[in-house]
Amino acid sequence: MTTTNSRVKRGLPPRASTTMDMGNDHALQILDFPSGMRAIVEGGRAVEQLPATPGEIAAPPEAGQQTAGEPVGYKEAAVRTTDEQIWFKNTFCPGAQACVQGFDWAICGTDHAVGYGTGITMVGAEGTSNATMFVDVWECICVGPFCIGGTECFWVENWHGIVVPGHWLSASTNAPDPKWLRWRLEGAGGDTQVSLAAKY
Repeated sequence: MTTTNSRVKRGLPPRASTTMDMGNDHALQILDFPSGMRAIVEGGRAVEQLPATPGEIAAPPEAGQQTAGEPVGYKEAAVRTTDEQIWFKNTFCPGAQACVQGFDWAICGTDHAVGYGTGITMVGAEGTSNATMFVDVWECICVGPFCIGGTECFWVENWHGIVVPGHWLSASTNAPDPKWLRWRLEGAGGDTQVSLAAKY
């Protein structure tokens, strides 16, 4: 894969077809993109909550509805611990094609075009800043009529969401035709541990 333009371009915003609040900072949202792609975005507290099962996802409320859970206050930021990183590695890395752990930021993507992929990120509870998770899609367009001028290829930011310290966020993407996908986590801070896993 070669790039003629390494800048990331912004795609058209998705429409949220379903939002589910499962309580205790655990929520799920189904997004529909103008391109025909669909994404399931889910987030929850690190160590305390696991992703929803396929049965729970298959039974969301009708499009546009939102269910409410009990409001819960945020916990105080904890001192830096590797327990969260170990939990992430044991929970999300088995079966993943990529699993990256480090500080402040992480990036990984597919090694071929896929019809489905999931990126899962986590920011350590010791963090003091929200990080941002990005989902990028590799797009190529014709430069001239009938592609006489060749094609221009670039990353398109398909979606982004906030990852609060001490929480994980998952974004699953379905593409009607196979696409290269990339997941990025940025802005957690140099003293904050982060994790990112990709399954496709």
